[in-house]
Amino acid sequence: MSFATMATFFALAALVANVATVGLIVWGFAGQKEGQSPFEFLRGMTLWLAGFVALAAMLGSLYLSEIAHLVPCRFCWFQRIGMYPLALILLMAAYRRDAKARLYGVTIAAIGAGIAAYHRIVQMFPDLESGSCATSGVSCSAALIEQFGFVTIPYMSFSAFALILTLLWADRLNSQTPRDDTPAVADNQT
Repeated sequence: MSFATMATFFALAALVANVATVGLIVWGFAGQKEGQSPFEFLRGMTLWLAGFVALAAMLGSLYLSEIAHLVPCRFCWFQRIGMYPLALILLMAAYRRDAKARLYGVTIAAIGAGIAAYHRIVQMFPDLESGSCATSGVSCSAALIEQFGFVTIPYMSFSAFALILTLLWADRLNSQTPRDDTPAVADNQT
């Protein structure tokens, strides 16, 4: 496939991630009921989904650097430092059913999302770029990919981090409520 086709595919994937994120957030707030998780339909799948989102983002970034030969800027490296371990941490947590790993995932994804958001702002307002990115040889304000007039690499990265954070929120809500199929415990009255 050509680079242009792959760039369009990655941009569409980011937009799908945006729709999924907004949809899950709306579903989460609109569907909240006392003692019930609005994400019951995702129970047992949220860590897997978050891990696969991180894995897809990691493979996409590897495609861009290793196959398309785009040189990552300094902020891109920081986002990779967040995304790559997320793929491993979240998939291992899903396999082991370790909900405690959610804290690590949220922390890393929130930092990565912050860096991606700032990177996208630097692209929109190049005057904000300090000299720190220029030392790597690649300008952080340069948009090496720009699809649909606004989807750039940091936008794609932010979209993945945001979806991961939303899925981890759904996992937390599920872990705070009992399963729907769990029989209710009857009070012993004598």
